[in-house]
Formats: sequence, structure tokens, C-alpha cells
Amino acid sequence: MMTDTKLIGTKLKRFRKEKSMTLQQLADESGISAGYISKIERGEVNPSVKNIQRLCFALNITANELMVDAGEVEKINSDQKDKTYVVRKDQRLPIYGINDSMDFESVFDGMAGFKVNVMTLRGGMNEKSYTVHSYDEFGIVARGNLGMEVEGENYALEEGDCIMIRANTKHIVTNLSAEDCVSYWIEICD
Repeated sequence: MMTDTKLIGTKLKRFRKEKSMTLQQLADESGISAGYISKIERGEVNPSVKNIQRLCFALNITANELMVDAGEVEKINSDQKDKTYVVRKDQRLPIYGINDSMDFESVFDGMAGFKVNVMTLRGGMNEKSYTVHSYDEFGIVARGNLGMEVEGENYALEEGDCIMIRANTKHIVTNLSAEDCVSYWIEICD
């Protein structure tokens, strides 16, 4: 089984080669040195949120595509197909965790035309995390205060607030409080 660092490195290299990019071209597009990208590809370093985002934008992929082990997701899907089931908190499938600042976990994955993920931003997280998805998503803040920037508009979302983000819309998330911020994200699949 690959570690998260190895998984990210293996997938990064595969996406780079699929796009016919050299290390130097990816470095130029992302603003990250070719040497550091090479270390990521070899699984020698754990990249920061900001570097993951830069690489994803340069490759025109989402962080999920880079960091999710599709084989594990498929196994869970096939095990649960056509069943009513309960997912306990400790049974969630980790999608990725970044430097003790963010956890992103799968709660329900696509058997009925949608996916549900939970994002936990650690208290005091000052980094902004930005992304673009090829699907519509609907977010619900369960705990804490979530800062969102969508198409240049800033939103401060509190517990119980919801937001709809359309496909291919750049958005930025940050934790606006000292406590953990937990939000659920429903991905609408085609």
C-alpha cells in the first residue's frame, strides 16, 4: 500500500506525463522549482496546500484527482452498491490531509449520482485553500466559521449556512475562527 506522499508523487508524475510536460515546464507553469517537483514525484517530501494547488492549476486537475486513491474509493463503492448503510465517523475514507491544517474525507461516493465529502479546517489555519471543480457542489457549514471567496466575492459562513458553487468556478476556503471548521460538501455527479 502506498503512503500518501508516495501516492501524490506517483499521480503527479503520471498527470505530468499525460500532459506531455517536462519537469521544467511544470516548474515554469507552477512557480515551483523542478528539483522540488522531482522530490514530490519520488515521494521524498510532503507538499504544502499552496504547492499542491499550484501544481493542480498548472496541470488543470483538481486536488481530489491528485490526492485520492481511486482504487480504494471503487472498492468501497462496489462493497456498498444497492445497500442501505451507515458510515461511522471512524469509517470515513480519507481523501487527503495536509500538514495538520486540513482533512478531506469521503462520506458517500457516487452510487446515486452524488458524492458527500467532509472538510475539516483546523482551528487557527491561516492558509487559504483554493480550487476549481468540474462539477457543481453544495456546501453546508456544520461547525465553526468558513470564509469563502467565490469569483471575487467574499462570504463569511456560520454554522448552518449553505453555499452553492457552480462547476468550473474558482473558490477559496479558509477558517475564520480559532476552532475547527467542519463543512459537508455534496458533489453533484453527471
